[in-house]
Amino acid sequence: MSTLNTSSRGFTLFEMIVVMVISSLMAAVLMQGFSMVLGTRLSVNNTIADLQTVVISQNVPVDPLRGILPDYKDNPNQFRGQPRTMTGQTLRPLLSPAGAPTPFTMTLDYDSSANQTVLTYEEPGRAKTEIGRWPGNESSFKYRDINGAWQTSWPPQASTSQTPWLIWIDIGTATSPLIAAVSGPHDRVTRLEDSPFANMSPK
Repeated sequence: MSTLNTSSRGFTLFEMIVVMVISSLMAAVLMQGFSMVLGTRLSVNNTIADLQTVVISQNVPVDPLRGILPDYKDNPNQFRGQPRTMTGQTLRPLLSPAGAPTPFTMTLDYDSSANQTVLTYEEPGRAKTEIGRWPGNESSFKYRDINGAWQTSWPPQASTSQTPWLIWIDIGTATSPLIAAVSGPHDRVTRLEDSPFANMSPK
């Protein structure tokens, strides 16, 4: 009767080297993959941040203009526009809660020391706030009715509405202009005291 002798042996040096080489290759591939993922993530985050900055810088100046409202003729907040300043009231103020008609003034001021035009925004009782800055001294406001050409002041003589339908902020030749579409009504609803019969007394 024969007896089978079983003997156990460990890993050989060659096998250990092979395992270490394979492990090193896998680690290198994984590290390279993680590096690519982190680089892509950083690039995407930077792109999103840049896009957010562009969107904010383009929407902040025009947001109050979208909410411009007409005012009654005996009130002081009727919309008035010139090439470098405009005044009126808006439902979308930048410094006050939205929803209530808020008087505002928007001005283009030239900073000669920096050779830049500064767009400022102001509400009654609040400090003037800078909301935009562009190189040069070519910036201006323009206004347009539902029909006709762009005007450098508002209201024009041939205007059919109290507020413009479009407002153009020219921010220089190097950048596309900002254009706001006024979304609210362009004339106040006629009050009883504004009607032709308001001053008629009964006989």
